Amino acid sequence: MKKEYNYPEGYSLLQTTLKTNEFLKHPIDFINKSMAQFGDTYTATVGANKLILTKNPDFINHILRTNHRSYMRSDITAKRGAQFFGKGLLFSNGEYWLKQRRLIQPAFHRNKIKGLYSNIQQTIEHYLVDFPTGENIDIYPIMHDLSFRVLIKSLFDIELSKEVMAELNQIFEELSIFLMKDVNMPLRKLFYPFTGEERRHLKKGKRLRAIIRNIINERKSSTGEFHDILDMLIHSKYEDTGEFMTEEQLIDEVQILISAGHETTGNTLSWLLYNLASNPIKQQKLRDAIDNSSIDEVMENDYLKACINESMRLFTTSWTSERVAVVDDSFESYSYPKGTVVVPFFFGAHRDEKLWEDALTFKPERFMEDKKLAKSKKYFPFGAGPRMCIGNSFALAEISYFLFSFFKSFTIQTTTSSPTLMPLLTLRPDQVVLEIERR
Repeated sequence: MKKEYNYPEGYSLLQTTLKTNEFLKHPIDFINKSMAQFGDTYTATVGANKLILTKNPDFINHILRTNHRSYMRSDITAKRGAQFFGKGLLFSNGEYWLKQRRLIQPAFHRNKIKGLYSNIQQTIEHYLVDFPTGENIDIYPIMHDLSFRVLIKSLFDIELSKEVMAELNQIFEELSIFLMKDVNMPLRKLFYPFTGEERRHLKKGKRLRAIIRNIINERKSSTGEFHDILDMLIHSKYEDTGEFMTEEQLIDEVQILISAGHETTGNTLSWLLYNLASNPIKQQKLRDAIDNSSIDEVMENDYLKACINESMRLFTTSWTSERVAVVDDSFESYSYPKGTVVVPFFFGAHRDEKLWEDALTFKPERFMEDKKLAKSKKYFPFGAGPRMCIGNSFALAEISYFLFSFFKSFTIQTTTSSPTLMPLLTLRPDQVVLEIERR
């Protein structure tokens, strides 16, 4: 006898099919409209499978924290992502993921990251020397480039040539865009044998591995001392065997760190500057807070932290995620079988008027008034649970040091141009055009 399940309300297979183009063109608008119709959780039918989308923080915590052992990354993203970026933390599951997470986690402990602070500071200070000023400066590509440079310098602590830096940056950008389209538009696969698009991107993936392999081999043959993330990874040992990671595993993890790290931080910095440019009173308040503190105090500057938290709430770079149930499960009145994909809609949870007062307003003071808010179970800037972003401490350090150094030297204002949301693998703006002046 076939078991009956109680799915949330939502779209039938035919309805989902007819609305696919609408979703692909404007996914955030479509999800918001669907939740206005069905509630904070709804179902879409994709083939023989059901997809559950939710902005309910209790449901999100159920799958990411409370009952996380009953879920894993879906093969749709995990296996496909691994083809291009390797089987690192982001695209692995099960025992292998747990083994790698336990091995790598200590390298990203806040006390370890402190050893990289001087690298981060120096890279930012050097970058700001020639920072462009003017009436119409698109800061998105600039923040993207800066974040990439900070991450590469912290990973390798070596000077890569401009050509290698540019090639790495371009390959990561092209592979990320291809993967997003590949996952969200499965019918594209039918045309790959004719267009050669998949073959070209797999070739780029091999080139990426070759560049990183060369860097790792040069490091291993060096007799010098290094204090970077690569050094920590090379010398990390598995507890059970005492062995080091293989070269292929090192390449996998480095690729994931670069891919996930620079894109999310570059986006976050872009949205932060846009929010502060749009709110001159908040910008001045931040500048006053910075002027009254030193670089050594920046990580504990309450108003600076509040601005970061509030911007990550409004423009959550990791705007969504996905988990597939490995066993039958239920939440409140809902029940669903093994194989159901559940999609946490972080962007929606962070802008829900039922959860946040003045939800669409940039209001850093909310994180000053309630110091526990940044760790509350309705706030997911880095995800949640065991698979929470491993590089969160590093990202916060980079963002904090940038804000401190930038607003010591510059003021910003908005222009007539407003950024458009581009929800790809991460939530990026199409552009952020600001007026920038030196103080």
